[in-house]
Amino acid sequence: MGVSSRGAFVRGAAALASAPFVLGAANMPGAAQGSAGYAALIDAAQGEGSVVVDGPPLDLVRQALTHDFEATFGIPVSYISSGETASLGRVRAERTAGKFLLDVFVSGIDTPTTGFLPSGFLDRVEPILIAPDVVNVKDWKDRHLWYEDPQHTILRTIQYVTDELAVNTKMVNPSEVTWKSLIDPKWQGKLLVKDPSIAGAGASLISFFYLNFGPEYVQKLYKDQKPVLSRDARQMAQWLAQGNYPIVVGPDYSLIKQFKDVGYPVEAVFPSDGPLVLSGGFGLICLINKAPHPNAAKLFINWLAGREGSADLARAQVALSLRTDLDQDWAPSFEFLKPGAKFLDSYDYTFTTKQRDQAYEKVRELLGL
Repeated sequence: MGVSSRGAFVRGAAALASAPFVLGAANMPGAAQGSAGYAALIDAAQGEGSVVVDGPPLDLVRQALTHDFEATFGIPVSYISSGETASLGRVRAERTAGKFLLDVFVSGIDTPTTGFLPSGFLDRVEPILIAPDVVNVKDWKDRHLWYEDPQHTILRTIQYVTDELAVNTKMVNPSEVTWKSLIDPKWQGKLLVKDPSIAGAGASLISFFYLNFGPEYVQKLYKDQKPVLSRDARQMAQWLAQGNYPIVVGPDYSLIKQFKDVGYPVEAVFPSDGPLVLSGGFGLICLINKAPHPNAAKLFINWLAGREGSADLARAQVALSLRTDLDQDWAPSFEFLKPGAKFLDSYDYTFTTKQRDQAYEKVRELLGL
C-alpha cells in the first residue's frame, strides 16, 4: 500500500466523496420531511423521556453531550462509557439475554465497523437524518454527508490530521525527529509507545508503520528499541510532560494540549519522511437497532450531527468537525489538511476492514502479539 496526494491514494476523502457515499439532494429523506417531520420527532422523543448513549471515555465529551442535549430538548441522557471493546461484549451479552438497553453508540473506528456492524446490531443512520441543519449538504465538507460504510449505516462527523508523535522540547529538538530517527540506538529504552495490541488506534498505528516502512522497521522500533508500551493515554501525556520519557509514539493530542496549555514543554511533531495520518477521533455515530427509546435515539443523532452537537463533540476532543458552518477556533492549525499533502485516512473503510487487518496479522506474527 502506498500513500497519496489529496484525491489519489487510500481513497481517503476522495473515495468517500464518490458514489455510493454521497447523500445528494435528490435522495435526502430530510429534504422531503423538512421542519414538520423534525418537530414531530422532537415531540415523540420527549414522550419517551430519556436516551441511553454509550460514548467516549472523555469527561469533556460526557459533560457536553449530556448537559447540552438535555438543556435543548429536556430529555435526560444516560451516558455509559465502558470502553469500545468492553461495550461490544456488554451489548452482545445483553442481547443474548434478550435485553435491549442501548440507543446510540458514539465511538472511534474499530468497534462499530468490525464489531457492531457485522454482528447486525445497527440500523442504517441515513434514513433517520431529517434535521434541517443536518441534511443541508452545503454545510458539510465536500458538500455531502460522510458515512463510514458503503451502506450508510454509520455516520462520520470528524476528520483531522492527527499527531502520531510528540516530544518533550527540553529533551529533544522537534526539527531533528523523523520516523526513521526513532530506530537510532540512542533512543533504546527511552521511547514511550502506544500498545500495538489496542484495538483501533494501536492496530492502525503499527499497521501504518508496517505498510510505509516495512517489517524490519517494525521489528526495530517495537522490539530492538525496547520501548515502554502503554494503554493509558493520560499517563503517556503526563510522563512526557514530566520528562520521564523524551518521545511518545501514538499520543492523544487533547491530553498533550492540557499539559502544553499550563506551560509544560511538550509539542506535537509531524515527521517529513512519512504521510500525514487522518483520524476520525470519537466521531462515528451509530443507531442501535431494537433501541428502547427509538425516537429519542433518532433525535439525539440528528442533534449530534447538527451544528450544536457537532461543535460539542469536536470541541471536547480538540478535533475538526466535518461541518463547514462552524468557527472551529478550538482546533490547532496542524489538524487542517493542506492541499497537496500526502496522507493516509485511517478511517477509510477499505483500509480499516482489509488493508489494515492484513498488515496487522503480519505484525502480530512478526512480534508474537
